[in-house]
Amino acid sequence: MRGLAWTRTLRGRVLGAVALSVLCQVGAIAFEVAQFRTIGDSVDTVNEAWLPLARLTARMEGQLDRPRSPEPHLDDSIDDARAAVLRGLQLAGDGEEAAALRAADAQLDGIARAATAPVADEDAARRTLREEVLQLGALAEARVSALSKRTAHAQQEAVRVSLLLAAFSVPLGAALLWLAGTALRPVRTLTEQVRRLEAGERPGAVNVGGDDEIGGLARAFEAMVRAVDERDRNLQAVTLQLRRVLDSLFSAVAVVEAGRVLVANPAADSLWGLREGSTLPEALTTLHEGRQERALGARTEDIFVAPFGANGRILVGEDVTERLRDRDRLLRSERLALVGQLLAQVTHEVRNPLNAMSLHAELLADELAGTEQQALLGTVVNEIRRLEAVTERYLDLARRRAPELAPEDPVALARSVVALEDERLRRLGVEVYVQAEPCGTAEIDGNLLRRALLNLVRNAAEAGAHRVAVGVVRAGPDLVITVADDGPGMESATAARIFEPFFSTKARGTGLGLAVTRQGIEDVGGTVTMESAPGRGTTFTIRLPAAR
Repeated sequence: MRGLAWTRTLRGRVLGAVALSVLCQVGAIAFEVAQFRTIGDSVDTVNEAWLPLARLTARMEGQLDRPRSPEPHLDDSIDDARAAVLRGLQLAGDGEEAAALRAADAQLDGIARAATAPVADEDAARRTLREEVLQLGALAEARVSALSKRTAHAQQEAVRVSLLLAAFSVPLGAALLWLAGTALRPVRTLTEQVRRLEAGERPGAVNVGGDDEIGGLARAFEAMVRAVDERDRNLQAVTLQLRRVLDSLFSAVAVVEAGRVLVANPAADSLWGLREGSTLPEALTTLHEGRQERALGARTEDIFVAPFGANGRILVGEDVTERLRDRDRLLRSERLALVGQLLAQVTHEVRNPLNAMSLHAELLADELAGTEQQALLGTVVNEIRRLEAVTERYLDLARRRAPELAPEDPVALARSVVALEDERLRRLGVEVYVQAEPCGTAEIDGNLLRRALLNLVRNAAEAGAHRVAVGVVRAGPDLVITVADDGPGMESATAARIFEPFFSTKARGTGLGLAVTRQGIEDVGGTVTMESAPGRGTTFTIRLPAAR
């Protein structure tokens, strides 16, 4: 069995078949070469020895037929015959031909002795000599005939072997072709499956039996396909997981290459309108690498740009408008808290003297009733009461009471504020009215909203407005209250500082009203914004959550 181990491998089978074919070819060629050599030796012997010898014997017969022929002529023919026999011995290829040539040489010796021996009867001597020459000629003709037959037989053997080789070559070639086709059929199958794998398709099974190289290659290929499938499944799982993580990010993430969006998460679509396969907007192509903030109207974006590959970039962005607002709100709250603490201490120190001054002024006014000094004391008392109101505002800022939310009708609340201030404002030439449709109740801090509306309406009247409109409307989940006037409006520099503590455009203003109003609205989750332009009036907008 070990001796046939080479038949188990493709290399062994192919080399064995080729070696068998080569051996057959070499054997046939060696046989033909031997036959041709034999033919060549026979032809050379005939041409160099036997044919010249036959011609010389014929010439010697002719010399013997001449009466009284001089012997030297016969001696020349005998010498030429000896030379031909000598050449034949040099070319003789086998023992039989050499023996025949030596016999011919011995026959020549006999002819030479007979030709030179003294005779009594010349006619009898000539007959004897003729017989010797005839025997030599017969031997030459017999050898020529034998060699001719041998040459013909060798030629026939060569032709027969060539025919047998041709007959054997046909099935041998067919067997080799079958072997090559059988061996290469799995290779073709493997090639097709490799091309399918290269094209991204799932290769089929490669059913190749045997323990040869092709079988081993097929098994290795199937193992590789299984490994590739496992790798693809792992990559798909990781890709899906990464995609889920990317889609769940609040930050916008986009991968861009050559101006084309390769990857974009839903946040990128929401923030920039980017989708995979779309073209990058021109506004984003001018961004430099690194972190930067970009203001788009009322919105502010925080964007980070990093290189990706040779020509790509990664954009990570986020709408930080609310974050900045929260930061500013926190800063304002901390600043107001600090101011409130300081004011609380100042107010505590001021209120007691003010109370004493107010009490003594009132007592003195009662004693000076009906005199000119009573009117002066009345002015002093009014100013003391105004200072007490200012200190009360300072205490409100310092206390920062907790919101008190309760169901209340915002339209009715707005009408009550207008009714409270209507008479006083009419005397000042200011018309105040409410523009609202019934919108039901909302979870609001009524006291906070009432103070905010009173502050805004009074500010409008004090700024020189003639008409003040209070609007109330539902906007989705929010409650929107507006206070719009037709006053002179404000410059942009003034509007930018209008909510700052202690900033006021009024000669006797404290600069705390709007700051306290906005802080209170923001404490309940709302916002206060303002729009104003010179000659176009001012509009304050309060937006509150309508439901909690």
